[in-house]
Amino acid sequence: MNFSRFSLGILLLSILMASCVSNKKFTELESERNALAESLSNLEEKVEMLETDKNQLSSSNDEMTEKLASVEGKLQETEQKFNQVNSRMDDNQSELNMLRQEIQSAFSDVEKAVSESGQRITEIEDMLYLDLENPINFSTGSSRLNREDDETLAELADMLKKNPGLSLIIEGHTDDRPINNARFSDNWDLSVARSVAIVRKLISLGVDPKQLTAAGKAEFHPTVTDDPKSTATQAANRRSEVILVPQIGRLYKLNKNQGT
Repeated sequence: MNFSRFSLGILLLSILMASCVSNKKFTELESERNALAESLSNLEEKVEMLETDKNQLSSSNDEMTEKLASVEGKLQETEQKFNQVNSRMDDNQSELNMLRQEIQSAFSDVEKAVSESGQRITEIEDMLYLDLENPINFSTGSSRLNREDDETLAELADMLKKNPGLSLIIEGHTDDRPINNARFSDNWDLSVARSVAIVRKLISLGVDPKQLTAAGKAEFHPTVTDDPKSTATQAANRRSEVILVPQIGRLYKLNKNQGT
């Protein structure tokens, strides 16, 4: 009987000890499970963060790709415009070179004629005047040429005959004293008569009439204005002027073609 009780006690003790061991392992396993669950939760959070970062980076990468494509497009457009500007500059330079050549050609006869004759050119109000060493002047109320003008007229005739491409406008002037007689109704008539006298003399010396134009300006373009009533001032204004006429028809055509 005592043995049976002892055996039963041992059996109960064994069961209790086994139960304690199982509970301990269970607790350890539960703790391990909880730790793993927390670790898994942390990992899931990290995965979510990484996914978010990945999406942000992908979005940022797409945005940067779009910006890069836009910049490249603008760069290409700028290069095209730059090439177009360079092309236009080259065209303009070609036009300028052509215009320069035409200008040189237009004035070549003038420069050649003046340099060979030993005369000088004076620019007045956009016109080229031949600065004669011995100007051709006239007596009061007269269109008659003086003998001392023969040398100047011979030099002009020689210059024109040697340069058939050169043309001149002979411009007559008067002083400010009015005139009205049987020959000249006013200073316009007198100034034109003076230029005509020179033109006719040049033609008689062998100049082609096509190279000459007669014009008059009466008293309205005096060369001297100081003390207008003095004898010296009036004598200086009873004069003729020689205007050089370059061949500028080609320049007009070139300018017209460039404008169309």
